[in-house]
Amino acid sequence: MDTKSFVWEAKFRPTCIKDMILPQDFRNFFNKVIECGASMNLILYGYPGTGKSTLARAIANDLDAEYLFINASDDNGIDTIRETVTGFASSMAFNDKPKLIIFDEADGMTPKGQAALRSYIDKFQDNCRFILTCNYIGKVIEPLKEDGGRTMSFDFDLKKPEYQKEMKEQILKRMCGILKFMEIPYVEQPIIDLIEKKYPSIRSITTILQKYSMMKGKIDENVISYMQVGDILKEKIFEKKLGETRKYIAECGLSYEDVFTFIMDNVIPDERLKNKGDAILNIAQYQYQCALSSDPSIQVAAALVSLYGCM
Repeated sequence: MDTKSFVWEAKFRPTCIKDMILPQDFRNFFNKVIECGASMNLILYGYPGTGKSTLARAIANDLDAEYLFINASDDNGIDTIRETVTGFASSMAFNDKPKLIIFDEADGMTPKGQAALRSYIDKFQDNCRFILTCNYIGKVIEPLKEDGGRTMSFDFDLKKPEYQKEMKEQILKRMCGILKFMEIPYVEQPIIDLIEKKYPSIRSITTILQKYSMMKGKIDENVISYMQVGDILKEKIFEKKLGETRKYIAECGLSYEDVFTFIMDNVIPDERLKNKGDAILNIAQYQYQCALSSDPSIQVAAALVSLYGCM
């Protein structure tokens, strides 16, 4: 536990696999990775807020590895690959520890950056392993994927029916444990309802509980109404601030289902939306396309642009 952090999501972030909220199938797999004493090259992909980055760090900690963590959405060019990665991957580890490089949000890297990374995975395979995390596997170039033979891809699809019961039970236990530690009174049923609404985003659940408890000093049934995205998202939409809206959606850990439900419940009824019929038809079209897209965020952006034309 990070005793210095104020933000619960960071303060209570697990540092080892045994403390992670994971389906047993996942836990079995990653425990085998640790038992082998060295990670293979991995791509962890799936829904935002489910613990992919935390798991990557936990693997490094459990292996007692020397590791480098790179936020690829910020440092996404060839220079980062050439300078930072080369320097770390080519040096010898202290005390014969395994070496890992974690590329967080690797789908934010440029194609040229990903191509350079591919070559370095090959070049340093005897000295270093790589773990990539991403939300949209479709944005990762084919040679880096499992079929390209350089990584083993692991899908964090926690919405599968066989995982939901055990995951929700683990999340509830973790949230109640945090509230007890923080000495915050709570009612359990609203937390269960919150988990049902926000699953599988553990980050969103944790953030909502912290924000509400800071205002009310407790967790009660009203946390359910508070968890709505609220007026901020609606105003950004009506102000036609596409970039800010997309950033806010990402920061809140909203899925495309969350966004479209919010639009139908909060934007469509607003009198500022002049052409409601076309807006509903467009939203229905983009919601369907999201299910088929390798990057639903692009379809959400297109849906927002279509809304602007109805105002």
